[in-house]
Amino acid sequence: MKEHCCIFCNKKTVSVINTEEGPVCYNCYSDKKNPPKQKQHHDNEEARIQSEFFNKVPLFFPNLPDRLLFAVPNGGSRHKIEAANMKRQGVKRGVADVILQIPKKGYASLCLEFKTSTGKQSPDQKEYQRQVEMAGSKYVIVRSVEQAIRELQLYLG
Repeated sequence: MKEHCCIFCNKKTVSVINTEEGPVCYNCYSDKKNPPKQKQHHDNEEARIQSEFFNKVPLFFPNLPDRLLFAVPNGGSRHKIEAANMKRQGVKRGVADVILQIPKKGYASLCLEFKTSTGKQSPDQKEYQRQVEMAGSKYVIVRSVEQAIRELQLYLG
């Protein structure tokens, strides 16, 4: 039997499942069929706050160019195959949830990270914050729709 290398964990094995992406070992394939459920409550609450924010933005900022304020699809739990595909496509861990690409008040852009009242930044998010602030962007952690709207108002002046 021929050995194959799993495209996710790089283990050499003869026991693989051939997928569209390439050979996958049984452990990685099992993760695909049973995606992790960790942090589900926080993820759902943060997603709810972010969704409400985007519903209210047109009411508070009717003249804001809609393509310059956007969400970054980098959060949530994904199975290994989808995560590996996204990584190959350039998705980076820790990037802020929402980015406004309008320079204002000496900043290059505004980055909003949505968190619950008890949510904490991951090490990747802290590193992203450090890098974007060094590059001249404003980075703010917001914990409610009202706070996110207020930060956008303050930024746009």
